[in-house]
Amino acid sequence: MRRTAAALLGALLLAGAARAEDPPKLPGPPFDLSSRTPHRISLSFDTGPARDILTLIAAEEGAPAALRRLRASASALAALRSESMNPEDFFGRLVLAASGTPDPVVSGYRARAPFFRAVLDEFDRDRERLEGLAAARLASVLPDEPAVSPRIVVVPFIGTSGFREIGEIRDDGVFYFVAELPRLAAEETGGTHPPRELFLKVLRETGAEAWRVLFSSLFRKTPPWAPSEGTDFEALLSLTAASGPPVLFLIPDEFFPLDPFFGDPVSRAFARWNAAAELLLDPKLREQSRRDLLQNAVRGGFWSRYPAVVGAQMADLLIRQKGRAAYARALGEGPRAVFSLYVETVKGTKRPDFSKAVKKALAAPRS
Repeated sequence: MRRTAAALLGALLLAGAARAEDPPKLPGPPFDLSSRTPHRISLSFDTGPARDILTLIAAEEGAPAALRRLRASASALAALRSESMNPEDFFGRLVLAASGTPDPVVSGYRARAPFFRAVLDEFDRDRERLEGLAAARLASVLPDEPAVSPRIVVVPFIGTSGFREIGEIRDDGVFYFVAELPRLAAEETGGTHPPRELFLKVLRETGAEAWRVLFSSLFRKTPPWAPSEGTDFEALLSLTAASGPPVLFLIPDEFFPLDPFFGDPVSRAFARWNAAAELLLDPKLREQSRRDLLQNAVRGGFWSRYPAVVGAQMADLLIRQKGRAAYARALGEGPRAVFSLYVETVKGTKRPDFSKAVKKALAAPRS
């Protein structure tokens, strides 16, 4: 589901000409920041640990002070825990690097230190406005109840054995999202791409991950949401409704609205979704086949993950056509409410829609 702007642009070119439809009410992504929410999300960027790591890697003046700050940094310790790294092993490796001991991984980071510092500069430039904007976007696509006041810290990091692009850990009531810069910068080999591209990529991916974590830990309740291990039609509804909002963060702002901007691939995703839903509605479908169907639905490239594409289309269109409050209310009531609102909204239009069998199942009481 994670794509760079270039990859999405390629998908756009393959999609062909967009259908002629009424223009959307909101340009760009559907984050309605003018509508007040009850949430008070505190979000901050902590670039200090990454800067101190670069100081040690480059064996620059001030390395001892940088090591002391790292050892005392709650963000650095949270980042290491999110990657299951022993802090003393990590700090020891940095000390060896600062003393000139050869290390192939650290040497590669040393060569790219100017690039990583430029990326950190992007975080620190206009920091207060960017932090407020990121927090407001998150709040705008969460249900209104319950009102929450989470504290989020985004930590750009330079680890030595991180295996995930975005790590997450909750410590002392704080949600830490750790962006492993070397892994995220894999496509910017040698730092030939502008640092701002990596900065924007971190913002998109941490925004998507933060929404998933906040929603699953603070809002998702069973019922009306199906259990995460479910394998029936209700499970597909839940998977789809919960997969849509993160996509709004992942796609670059210039590629909205999804439909008709990506009309053809979105329509194909709906066709695949309808086919999968009708299979799950068949009581004769074996349990293993159901499990395989849902597992395959979240694998592969962006456009092959049809629940996420369909969920994003519903979120994008509903916020534009019905407003943030209506979408947030439906999301709080559960996946069936989101689907029903979408069916009502697209009725009589040429927007991507659900099959007659799916609509019949949505109209029937939940079994």
